[in-house]
Amino acid sequence: MKILDRYILKTFLVSLVIVLAAMMGLALLMDLLFNMQKFYDFGGTEQKAGFWTILSGVGGYYFYKSFDYFQMLMAPSILVAAAASFVRLGRARELTGIKAAGVSLYRVMWPMILVALVLDGFYIANQEIIIPSIADQLSRNPNDLEVRKEFAVEFVRDEHNNMLYAPVFDPKTCEMLPQVKQSENGTFTYLARVRIFLRDSKYLPRGTVEAERARWDPKAHGWRLVNGVRLPPMKKDNLLVDRVPEGPEGDPVDFYGTNIGPDEIRRHRASDFHRYMSYAELGALAQDPMRGNRRQLQVALHDHVTNPILNILLLLLGLPFVAGREDRNYFVGIGIAMGLVIGLFALTFAATAFGNAGHIWSPLLAAWLPVMIVLPASVLSMEALKT
Repeated sequence: MKILDRYILKTFLVSLVIVLAAMMGLALLMDLLFNMQKFYDFGGTEQKAGFWTILSGVGGYYFYKSFDYFQMLMAPSILVAAAASFVRLGRARELTGIKAAGVSLYRVMWPMILVALVLDGFYIANQEIIIPSIADQLSRNPNDLEVRKEFAVEFVRDEHNNMLYAPVFDPKTCEMLPQVKQSENGTFTYLARVRIFLRDSKYLPRGTVEAERARWDPKAHGWRLVNGVRLPPMKKDNLLVDRVPEGPEGDPVDFYGTNIGPDEIRRHRASDFHRYMSYAELGALAQDPMRGNRRQLQVALHDHVTNPILNILLLLLGLPFVAGREDRNYFVGIGIAMGLVIGLFALTFAATAFGNAGHIWSPLLAAWLPVMIVLPASVLSMEALKT
């Protein structure tokens, strides 16, 4: 690596660290202020746990959130850092000396583009590996830093195309529980039980597994069923989840192996849980004809491919604007960069929204439309640069 490359790389990396830290810090601070009342409520219910327990809960929440914010802020941070670097080089008249020596601005840009490619590689790894592995943490609500509240498991699909349902899930004990009613004489009546709706590869019903309760066994990677039975496919009129058997029926089943455990159940609790899924997970989920949001999943699936491309195209589009003149101050350069970021965000948001709503007939077109617009604009921008 030549001296010029090292110098430009050092200048750019310093600006990038400052900008990325500032933007992520500002985003986390705004999130903290927005959710302050929820954290106060959490602290009020956890007074016995102590200050450090509460602080660790809030800190852990934002530690995981930082990976999500990185995905949103990486591309803007790179462009703003490039703008700051060029403004700094221009104000010190170093760009003038570089061009006077016959060095093209394209040569100056290459270290920045190289860093952007490396960060884009981490962006992909974060998108496909890190975020899916911590999806249950990212889908938490600030009200639920310590997952305590019971909730229903509403038809979560597993790797076998089967659907898991439970009236109640207890996060503390990792149990799926039935809905029961206590009578005046102290006896309990089951109103709804734990159910696993079995389907074949074509999503056709092939039976149902019912149980009074189910406890997760992490070593066996499955659910231990209490009084579980397997029933043949039922008639359409008998598919109600609150159907209660009148007596013993079906073949006994005491275990059901699946990839859906407590973490996945907590993740699916969030309405936008698909944001934290990998490309492979989204592809499998989007094939399910029983899902009502298949178009949204298909758009998100293609976004996993187009987003890393748009990160680089945004930099290529913006570099000529921030490097074209040496007399710009910091505010003008950064303002131009932020304007391009906002424009690209508006374009991708509109394309995604129209794709989800069906106004763009193909999910593939909805995801790739921003690339089709920004790519030629980036090429023309780089070609028009006076070096």
